[in-house]
Amino acid sequence: MRKSLLSLAVVAALASTAFAGDVRVSGFMNIVGGQSDVDNGASPLGYDDKYDFQNDSLAAIQFSASIADNMGATIQLIAQNQEVGDDIRMEWGFISYDATDEVRILAGRIRPALFLYSDYLDVGYAYNWVTPPSEVYDQVNISNLDGASVAYNLELGDNTLSTTIYGGNSSDNKVNPLSTATPATGEAPAAAEPLNLSFDSIIGAEISLSNDYGKIRAGYIQAKVTESTNTSVPAELAMDESSAAFYGVGINIDYEGVLFASEYIVRDMDETGSPDVNSYYAMLGYAIGDFTPNYTYAVADSDMEVSTSAAAGGVNQARAMNLDDRISHTIGVRYEVNAQAALKVEYNMATVTTSRWAAGTPALVETETDANTIRVALNVIF
Repeated sequence: MRKSLLSLAVVAALASTAFAGDVRVSGFMNIVGGQSDVDNGASPLGYDDKYDFQNDSLAAIQFSASIADNMGATIQLIAQNQEVGDDIRMEWGFISYDATDEVRILAGRIRPALFLYSDYLDVGYAYNWVTPPSEVYDQVNISNLDGASVAYNLELGDNTLSTTIYGGNSSDNKVNPLSTATPATGEAPAAAEPLNLSFDSIIGAEISLSNDYGKIRAGYIQAKVTESTNTSVPAELAMDESSAAFYGVGINIDYEGVLFASEYIVRDMDETGSPDVNSYYAMLGYAIGDFTPNYTYAVADSDMEVSTSAAAGGVNQARAMNLDDRISHTIGVRYEVNAQAALKVEYNMATVTTSRWAAGTPALVETETDANTIRVALNVIF
């Protein structure tokens, strides 16, 4: 059987090179170029009508060291162009401790288990897309957290049952919603001011069942969300320890060349004044020698309660910058250049229905935009 799971190949390739003191070095690169048929970055993938190599390209290096037979340390640094925030960031930085053969504890900066591809989210080689479907993967702004996790793995014949619980806090730089729209048009200005989102009291859990042919998983995470910005935010708009929760289920299958993956998530922004979102995707592919053509259908459906107060119209207008419904069709092909490199070509056709509140009124104004984006990627692991 052809590589049953790309993630297994990634693990093998990232076994790394050992140096003095048993420090191992590995890494990966995503070189991505893309262009859309819409301008001003209106594509949901972040591209405009000029070819761009910065949006999704990145390079990473990972250092792993053995401290003892059952203890190790890992640091992962990622360099990526960022409109807001640092261009180089520490994505991972943790100490691992194997309490038993089945129990592993991580402490430090870790990645929460939110999605099927959370462990390899930045490693483009690990999946068939250029990037995972944004309709699902853009809905949760927690890339990593500073805290701890406990994982338990139980072998059940040819299957592995895994459970993980984790907790901590996180921060994420986003764009200030008040500075990204004018009340009349919703158009973005030339410059954006940073909005700092912090996630505190994070608690999450995941359970999964996997074997050589695939994986099925379910996860839950909750947090208290607080935002701060350099400009004045109306009290009705600012989040201050507001409750948010995310639920998700997913499955992937790799059987005799037939590939299938699907995830469904619910984003419940109960007290934050941001939209609730239900989103999902389904991907079908087939491996033909070194080529893997694939098709993905993805949907994001957002919903938000509208205040009947005319004075709240402007508040809703600003917050509603994220109230976008999306439907996309993606056709792509992956080519195995060699055991550690893959070349991909992908064409995404998206329809975005954007809802905005007219200033001073709770009335919704909807606009529909079609955006077609082509991307080419070279993904390498070393």
